[in-house]
Amino acid sequence: MQETPDTTVEPLFCGQLELSEPTCMMHHMRPIKCVAFEGTLTGRRFYGCPVQQSEGVNCGVTEWVDKPWHPILQNCLSRLWDMYHEQNCGRVVDKQKYEKHLAKLKTGNDKLCIEYTKLVQDVSKMFDWQDGRVGHMDNQKAVEEEEFEKKKKEVEERARLEVQMEKLKLAKEQRCILQSQADIIKNTRKAKKEVEQERDLLKIEKAKLEHVVNELLSDGHASKEKLEKIKAILDS
Repeated sequence: MQETPDTTVEPLFCGQLELSEPTCMMHHMRPIKCVAFEGTLTGRRFYGCPVQQSEGVNCGVTEWVDKPWHPILQNCLSRLWDMYHEQNCGRVVDKQKYEKHLAKLKTGNDKLCIEYTKLVQDVSKMFDWQDGRVGHMDNQKAVEEEEFEKKKKEVEERARLEVQMEKLKLAKEQRCILQSQADIIKNTRKAKKEVEQERDLLKIEKAKLEHVVNELLSDGHASKEKLEKIKAILDS
């Protein structure tokens, strides 16, 4: 029994199977309708066990609804998934670079705050030593602390805006991934339909050729031996 592949939501094929058969060998429960979303299996419907990954055991596919795709279609799916993973890896690398840059900015901002605080303290001590008046020192310290709080709020606001922009970017990427999933299923269905149409045309042409060969054989042509070989090829 094949291990259950990753699945995706398909509104036209979902829910629990009404009949009791087939069932998985472990749980003997009515299977659920699933659509594969993994590699060359993408778009194939199957019945799977409703109990997923029970105690580390994967019951696997109970029964496939669709037959294996045509080899040409499987190659197309494999190339599409390779392109998707390559692009997704690029996004992960960009995200990691952005996170490193953001951490570097945060470290720089923390260092700036420490240096600024030290500068405020040094300036306060200088005024205290020069004027010898505690009142003047307190007033100057209050002014410096106010400026420090203002600078701190500006840094926090800038960091908040950067985090918000990153969330918007991730939300956009998620929408792109969902759209890509829908496009892959749509293209898979379309390619399957084209393969079936091509197969039907070949069957019609084969029937026509068999009819012509039978007519030539019945008319007693001199090339009867060659016709017999052609007919054997068609029947094989």
